[in-house]
Amino acid sequence: MRYRWFVALAGVFVFRLLFGLSSDFFFEDQTQVYLLGLRHYATLEWPYFGADVVWTKSEIPGALQPLLVGVPLRIVPLPESPFVALNLISAAALFAFAWYLCKRFPASPRWLLWGWLLTIPWTLQFSTNIINTSYILPAALVFFIGFFESIPTFRVGVLSRPIAHALMGAALGWLIQIHMSWPLLLPFTAGAWVSGRRDGARNLLVNLGALMLGALATAVFLIPTWIQYGLEAGDGGTMRNLTLHVVDPTELFTTLARFLSFPSLEINRFIATDGAKRLAFFQRHLWLAPVAAVVFVAGTLQPLWMLVELVRRRDRSAAWRAIRWIVVGSVAIVYSSYAFVIEPPQAHAFYVLSPVAFMYAAYCWSFVDSPGARRIAAWLLGVNIAFHAGFAWAQVPEKSMYKNREPVAAAIRFKEPEMFAHRRPFAIGGGPLTLQDASRPYDPIQDIEISNASYRVGLRGSTDWTVTVTNRNPRVAYRDLLYYTTYRDAGGNVLAERHEVIKDIFEPGAVRTLPINDGFVRVAFAAASFRIAAAEALLPVGAAR
Repeated sequence: MRYRWFVALAGVFVFRLLFGLSSDFFFEDQTQVYLLGLRHYATLEWPYFGADVVWTKSEIPGALQPLLVGVPLRIVPLPESPFVALNLISAAALFAFAWYLCKRFPASPRWLLWGWLLTIPWTLQFSTNIINTSYILPAALVFFIGFFESIPTFRVGVLSRPIAHALMGAALGWLIQIHMSWPLLLPFTAGAWVSGRRDGARNLLVNLGALMLGALATAVFLIPTWIQYGLEAGDGGTMRNLTLHVVDPTELFTTLARFLSFPSLEINRFIATDGAKRLAFFQRHLWLAPVAAVVFVAGTLQPLWMLVELVRRRDRSAAWRAIRWIVVGSVAIVYSSYAFVIEPPQAHAFYVLSPVAFMYAAYCWSFVDSPGARRIAAWLLGVNIAFHAGFAWAQVPEKSMYKNREPVAAAIRFKEPEMFAHRRPFAIGGGPLTLQDASRPYDPIQDIEISNASYRVGLRGSTDWTVTVTNRNPRVAYRDLLYYTTYRDAGGNVLAERHEVIKDIFEPGAVRTLPINDGFVRVAFAAASFRIAAAEALLPVGAAR
């Protein structure tokens, strides 16, 4: 039995790793997080700041995020190394939380709790590929294991209370350096600590000390930033994200829906950024549509079912009453937090609370557990895995590192981050903002040639372009080609203009024909044009040879 479990978990780990490697790699957020570690690896300079907060041109303080990407590169200097490290960390945390759920729900089938937790869309999309959101989940899972073990109503006794508080502290110290959502955990931390008041003042002090020691264990990577920049400048400008404003009351219901999507088979948001691009994706991969339809329907119905359970009195146990109130409180905390931050409401902004949704979903499942329900669950689990395996297969040549791995490998091999990308202009100590080599003159508008540009208007006005891109500069590579499409009427008047970025690297002499979806064009136009307006110049792979 143990051998079979080991083989199964090893297989799931490989599946998750391959899924992460198949994910979007050249998108700006993934690029910038990877570049944090790549610069540390190449320069050996201490990284004082982590991921960027684009809304306010600020940076999260602390070295943890760059180290989590850069140290694996120092151990094994291959592009895949940070992916392997991330997947080891996230899989270990998911294994621990799945084990903990089994302790709380011993009557539920272990294959369901483990298989569901390891393969639902949110834990696949945001814990397997290199983006700072992926590093939220491991710490969040650790935090809530500590939280539930600190609350008498939920406690199963697998951890002592001081250890539980130490885990919460360590998770907080980690998350402070990863994502701006960490304050959402402070009410849970306070509640867990106060819940131990019946154990006496001495135990309260012990738990508080454990919490602080746990936080110090991970927050130690913040100390050099504070020493170097001081407490005020050492916040990276993140305080600029605070702004008091009124939030639309309907966001309360939207937040609840998003919260219940965390443990569900929600795939719509992960397929593409808008409806036209989703339509274009399935037009290219029609074979995947039937499986996706099943997963989509299940992912739509499951949150509705959990919402019904939230208002039903199915179970009178203290734990069920408590978890329902924790769900309601979580949604209220998130909604209230919107009034203090500049960023608009988004699901990934409170992903740190997803373990609460996982625990709540496990309670809901325990109410419908039966032989028939298990067969349906097993079938849906299999369909979900099949969809994500197919989705990964489709993404590899379109979005992953493997559509153009050589520039990344060369940047690591020659320790030249400029072969891969530049940090954003507001990055503190981010290195050169642009290519500064007088021997390599460049002008992207002149160097990048667009030929054979054609378009086709499809269903609901979804407009698909096919363009051939040629980099005519013999000494400069380009990435992130900013293009504009202009739509005109018969008289030449502009009806609409769009712009987006071609997310890839074009080495000198590269010629590539690309399909580009430009979204839904809702106006009736007579002619359209496609042009390049800007691009980021890079050192070519051949520069170091």
